[in-house]
Amino acid sequence: MVIALIDLLKLNYLDKIDILEDIEIPENYLKNTDIIELSKIKTNGNITLDADNNYLVKLYVSGIMKLNDSITCDLVDYNFTINIEETLENSLKTLDLIEFLWHYIVLEVPIRFTTSEVGNIETENYRVISEEEYSKKNNPFKDFFE
Repeated sequence: MVIALIDLLKLNYLDKIDILEDIEIPENYLKNTDIIELSKIKTNGNITLDADNNYLVKLYVSGIMKLNDSITCDLVDYNFTINIEETLENSLKTLDLIEFLWHYIVLEVPIRFTTSEVGNIETENYRVISEEEYSKKNNPFKDFFE
């Protein structure tokens, strides 16, 4: 398991801790989620102390998660960006960046996502048709009314 620990005690003698990393989330984190694959997560930001001596984390995070398309079930890329601004208690000595980021990434997973245009969906096994086309083909009374 990859661990990206940040020593927060460095802020006792530094103004800030810069974070400019490409973080790889271990595959075991993806279990029981809709995320099939996750690119390296690009992070850019810093950690500082606020007026109350709490840790202020400001991060810009971006990446690509591979998800199943909600309509076609094809594997599709979902680009995401997250702006994080969170205050952490000063009782912490270290910050596990992977754990910290994972909580935000999971919140970015869409409930439904498709790259297909509605009304123009067709694969080898099926196609989406209009309500009008459906009623023409499947109206049991069509012969009766003609």
